[in-house]
Amino acid sequence: MAIGSLAGSGGEPDAAESVARIVGALAYALLRVFGLSAAAAGTAPTLALRERQAAFAVEEFGRYGVLRRRLGALTDDPEEAMAQFRGPLDSFFDAAPAGEWLDAQVFQYIGDAISTDFADLIAPHLDEKTAAAVREGLSGRAAHDAFALEQILGQLAADPDAETRVAAVTGAIVGNALGGLRDSILTSDALAVVLGGQESVKEVVLELLGRHRERLERLGLDRVD
Repeated sequence: MAIGSLAGSGGEPDAAESVARIVGALAYALLRVFGLSAAAAGTAPTLALRERQAAFAVEEFGRYGVLRRRLGALTDDPEEAMAQFRGPLDSFFDAAPAGEWLDAQVFQYIGDAISTDFADLIAPHLDEKTAAAVREGLSGRAAHDAFALEQILGQLAADPDAETRVAAVTGAIVGNALGGLRDSILTSDALAVVLGGQESVKEVVLELLGRHRERLERLGLDRVD
């Protein structure tokens, strides 16, 4: 992603509309996360793991509900707000590896965390009620993150070939995420409006990359870009 070229071309919305678009994007992302999390249950190697994964999916839908309710207070047309960034988000989630248990866990550990990190970074720029909803909707994933990490590390320990697979899947996820973020920025100036300018957008992108590298370190894959 070209960090130096982030100017949007979709026209500059006002502050209230920009916030609604960002919250709408986060809500739609959570709806897609719910779908992938539920689908991942079907790839679980045991019934016990399927049950835990299904419970995580239920939690994801609850988080979506938090943001969806706040979105309803921000705009008279929540569906339109959620549709603003639907194209880039669908491209990202449609490309998510979900056919095998290991791939699904890598996505949940790496891909879902990108949304959580983004929400954490943007919340300080929102009004109090919206920030609280964003934090509530995108927080509380510690148990899910720990579960996904446990599954990945277990596979890495058991299968010498798993590291290559995990590295490839991780690289694809992050590449797709950055491409989707760039497309979103080009679609609308809402993010720049909320954050206070293009320089702040660049700072958020760089911070997201830094947090991604920290997760790779926990996987023992810190040499992977």
